[in-house]
Amino acid sequence: MLITSVSSGGTARTWRRPAETRVAAAVVMAVFPALPGWWLGERLVAGHVPNGGWIALELAVAAWGILAWRAFVHSVTLTGDALVIRNFFSTRKVTLADVTGVGFRRGGLKVTTGHGGAAGQRFTVSVAGLGSAYWSGLRSDSDALAEALSYAAGRPPPPPRREIISRNWSWVLLVVAAGCFTLGFYAGPLQSMDGTRSLPLRMAGGMLYGFGISMLGLAIRVVRDHRRKRAQQAAADAWSRNAA
Repeated sequence: MLITSVSSGGTARTWRRPAETRVAAAVVMAVFPALPGWWLGERLVAGHVPNGGWIALELAVAAWGILAWRAFVHSVTLTGDALVIRNFFSTRKVTLADVTGVGFRRGGLKVTTGHGGAAGQRFTVSVAGLGSAYWSGLRSDSDALAEALSYAAGRPPPPPRREIISRNWSWVLLVVAAGCFTLGFYAGPLQSMDGTRSLPLRMAGGMLYGFGISMLGLAIRVVRDHRRKRAQQAAADAWSRNAA
């Protein structure tokens, strides 16, 4: 889901994730400096550096603050003549006159630019990732954003996306994922409690368990997307009947 805001003068539009999503991402960013900070703290303490542990902690917190801020400002802004893309680790400003294409590639929104005879560049708008909609073909806020950017740059809109996993196959995926999750949990975490199984079998079960969790999450989202697609189609059909 994307939230659209308009500047006070109406000259710029900004798309970003909801505040709670950005706050959660900012909290998760604490994982990245944690291990380097712990490693640095150990080295400073082992080297008898005064307040070495506190120094490492302050540096880790400072690094996390920068990452958290980047996660919170994660967005894309459309002005009268440019596009400002604020990804997690970079900020790019693209002149609309140089945009030669806007479209999705492997679930991400890409803006392609070219100027004169120079080779084109492709920029990723990471705030507009499709997620499970990439597999289900569900129309999302990212599609509306891509159309708005294309219109502003005077380019044709991206073609309609096709579903990769159909409604029937999404249910098959859900059943298979549930089976992998159950079997992996039995052979991995559950058997590790008493240690009766061999270590290779428990490791294989743990890997299957982890794969089952990720696969199950994807399957649930794709099934949900197909339910939303049916609701969207029903609403569109009802609107067409009323208009007729």
